Amino acid sequence: MKKLLLFIIFIIAILLGATYWVLFTASGNNFLRPIIETNLNKKLPVKASLKKFRISPLDIELQVGKSTLIKAGGKLDPFAQSFDIHYDVHIAKLEDLQALTGQKLRGPLITSGDVKGDKQKVDITGKADVVGSATQYRIVLEEFEPALVDAKIRQAKLEKILYMLYQPHYADALIDADIHLTNLEPEHLAGNIVSQIKSGKTDAKVLQQNFGIEKARITFNASHKSSIKNGIVFSDVDLFTNIGDVHTKGAKFVIKSGTVDADYVVKVPDLGKLYFLTKQKMRGKITLNGKIKKDKNLLITLHSSTLGGIINGKLLNNKVEAFLKGIQVVKLTHMLYYPKIFDSSMDVNMHYNLVTKKGKLHAEAHDGRILPNKMSFMLKQMANFDITREIYKLTEINSTINDKVVIANLDMQSRLTHISAQNAKIDLDKQKIDAKLRIEIQKRPVYVKLQGDPQNPDIKIDVKEFIKGRVKKELKKRLQDKLLKKNLPPAAKGLLNLF
Repeated sequence: MKKLLLFIIFIIAILLGATYWVLFTASGNNFLRPIIETNLNKKLPVKASLKKFRISPLDIELQVGKSTLIKAGGKLDPFAQSFDIHYDVHIAKLEDLQALTGQKLRGPLITSGDVKGDKQKVDITGKADVVGSATQYRIVLEEFEPALVDAKIRQAKLEKILYMLYQPHYADALIDADIHLTNLEPEHLAGNIVSQIKSGKTDAKVLQQNFGIEKARITFNASHKSSIKNGIVFSDVDLFTNIGDVHTKGAKFVIKSGTVDADYVVKVPDLGKLYFLTKQKMRGKITLNGKIKKDKNLLITLHSSTLGGIINGKLLNNKVEAFLKGIQVVKLTHMLYYPKIFDSSMDVNMHYNLVTKKGKLHAEAHDGRILPNKMSFMLKQMANFDITREIYKLTEINSTINDKVVIANLDMQSRLTHISAQNAKIDLDKQKIDAKLRIEIQKRPVYVKLQGDPQNPDIKIDVKEFIKGRVKKELKKRLQDKLLKKNLPPAAKGLLNLF
């Protein structure tokens, strides 16, 4: 029994001595070093090399791939499972770690800090230089599960973020953010985030190359606040640009389902600044508001009180519907820099598909009146008729839209006139119109051809048929007077019907 006890003590002593030798002596650490390095290379998709390895006091230098160096030093107690370690991480090229991280990133990342704690609680504090920012952070782990994340990010550069994410250089900007998260489980995420974007400026050349948008020189600033509770993010966002402002209050984002529900307001003080987007000269201002809802479908609603009437619209995935009520045509044409040729109140229904770029438009104008213009002046000179005195109870326009080409049919009637057009063509991209109007004045036709720039089209009027009808009427009247005076028989009077 005594020998057995001595044997057990001897074995324990050997094990303790071996443990001490392995953990706390240079020769023991050198013995472990190739074993650990071999295991690392078996588990990592990139080559790892232990340049230094000492456990007590801790001194580790690990090379990962060609461009990443990790240094760690401090106190490590394997028995108490406690530690107080300082670390430095220098990654020259994030792209070299794609096989390890599974993320397609590029650029440098430098961070250093301290890790203190034990198996119950770990406290990590540090600073980082990433995307040109000065960043400070604190991470708390409880039983090695994230319990707290605090981060202060200052002067992060948007252009470097885009570069890191392999995105084109759409814009430059400086970003500040304060992040405080107290529960990192996605369904129970809690905390708040405050951020600001300053000195933003788009790269017009890159936007043109990628989206075909010309001269998109936009400056912008933004502020954002989010509170997070039980995996639901409530956000307020204010975006200020040189072309307009966008505001959302109480936007709701559910992390688990990915659903979005938000109200928005868009204010454009000068529509002329949108020319680079619309390719249409405009003036005036407009305010739009509506809702954005994203679940299985994307739904955006729109409302505006403008141009003397109301605009309502919605986007459902790829389908656009717009409904205009009581829009004043004079205000609309003024906004579009078109000639003021018609005064009326107009209702419009439009349906358009963003994918096929095709749609239909139906418009009705009520109690309309043609205003003095180049065409009315020419009609008065050539046909001796003042069309501006006519009232058009109902004017109808039916159009088909094919990308940026609109084909329209027009029909409008007053007491003495009937105006119509078939397949009038308006090319919004080339800003050209090609239309032929048939204007019946007391049932005698006049043909008007409009071509060129819609804002100042060339006008050609053909009054041959109208004059011919007038001559026939006048000739018939004079012959009738003469025949009546001569008291000719009915057979002779029947000759008048030839006219």
